[in-house]
Amino acid sequence: MYFGISANENPQGQRPLYIPSSPPSEANLCDWIASASVGHCIQYHEGLLLRDRSEASSALSTKERARIHSLARRAWFACELGLVHLFSQKIGDDSYRYLAMRSSSPLKPPEIRTQLRIAKMGSKQNTSH
Repeated sequence: MYFGISANENPQGQRPLYIPSSPPSEANLCDWIASASVGHCIQYHEGLLLRDRSEASSALSTKERARIHSLARRAWFACELGLVHLFSQKIGDDSYRYLAMRSSSPLKPPEIRTQLRIAKMGSKQNTSH
């Protein structure tokens, strides 16, 4: 168990994949990024991000769409900071597993959390239209 996230062992020797026991929050993702070992992966969403975030095409509640959107943005911020690599795996028709793989960084966990908070604050300042 890792921040409430269980590890799936892969018999083919692939990198460890952590799948949350419940849908992760931004805080869960940030904690995982700050503490994960290089090369470890977390599944932060399963479905189709474009559809699942869309008010027009998603059957999900407004609250759930907002959670997914915030989580995907946070993963993108972490990628822009060089903390993770993002990729997806197709698991079915219109269904993907969205993964973040921890990359190497000289930053310590508290510094990583600070960088992720600063990135989010910076994005809020740039979203006024």
